[in-house]
Amino acid sequence: MAHYTSELRGPLPRLLRIQLHLGELLSQGATDYARFTQANLFELSRGAIHVTYSSTSILGGPILSYRDNRLSRSFRGDEVRIQDTDIGQLITVTLETIPDLRTVNFSLVLPAVTVMPQSMGTHIRVPGITTTAPTTIAGPPPGPQQLYSVVLVAAQFVVT
Repeated sequence: MAHYTSELRGPLPRLLRIQLHLGELLSQGATDYARFTQANLFELSRGAIHVTYSSTSILGGPILSYRDNRLSRSFRGDEVRIQDTDIGQLITVTLETIPDLRTVNFSLVLPAVTVMPQSMGTHIRVPGITTTAPTTIAGPPPGPQQLYSVVLVAAQFVVT
């Protein structure tokens, strides 16, 4: 760590020490950062909702499992719809389709996450959105065409 002399008292010298230490860490080179990788396994839960999402699998595509008090479903490949957006990836699956009644989708908004390979992961909170769209043979009913229920699910993600 670089040394300096200062007559200043208070928070400024501490701030300079932190910045100098950070500068040394950053100057260690790109090889440290090359070791980071994208997280590809997310285990999420909040209350009765439990979701496991893997962006890759031995089958070659994404896998998502969803469980709550009513449903227990697994999805893979094209059943897991992924959209890249400005706020992260929107991961969506259709939980239920009942003709002439409703379609229920569940979506996660996942930020890009980099971690050290083989790390134990870390914790984040992300929105889980259940969208219910009423359907009828007579066409759309009056009122909103999508109803939302949002919950912040806690995620422990790991690299596999």
